[in-house]
Amino acid sequence: MAAIEQIDELKNQALTQQEAAAILARYQELWNRGALPELLEGFTDDITVEFADLPTIKGKRELGQIIRARLARQMHYRLKKTLRFVSGNTIVGSWVADWTDGATGRPMKGKGIEFIEMRDGKCARWEATFNAWDAEAPSRSQFT
Repeated sequence: MAAIEQIDELKNQALTQQEAAAILARYQELWNRGALPELLEGFTDDITVEFADLPTIKGKRELGQIIRARLARQMHYRLKKTLRFVSGNTIVGSWVADWTDGATGRPMKGKGIEFIEMRDGKCARWEATFNAWDAEAPSRSQFT
C-alpha cells in the first residue's frame, strides 16, 4: 500500500471528539446495565485486551468469559467514563466506578485509565489500568 493510501485510510478512521465521547458513553451505559451481548458487539472478533494484572486476553470469546465473571463479582456496578484525549482511531479515557463485591458484600471503589483502539466502529485493542479498594477501609497508602 502506498504511503498516501495509508494516510487516506488513517483519515477515514480518525475519530472526532464527539464520536469518541459517544463511544465511551455507549460503553458506559452497557456496563452499567450489565448488557453482556450488546457490550461484546462493540469489540472486534480478534480483540486484544491488556487489563490490569490479567494475562493478555485474545478474542471476543475469551473476553466474554472474563466480562461474565466480572459482572458476576461486581454487583450493582456504577461506572462513569470521561474522555481525556482522542488521536486518530485511539481514544484515551479515564473512569471511576463503585460496586458491591459479590464475594464479600463489601462496598468497593475503583478508577483507571484506558486506551481504546477502534477499527471499523469497534474496539480492536483495549489497554487499561485498574485500581480498586474497599470503600470503607482505611487508606492503605503509605503517603497519608
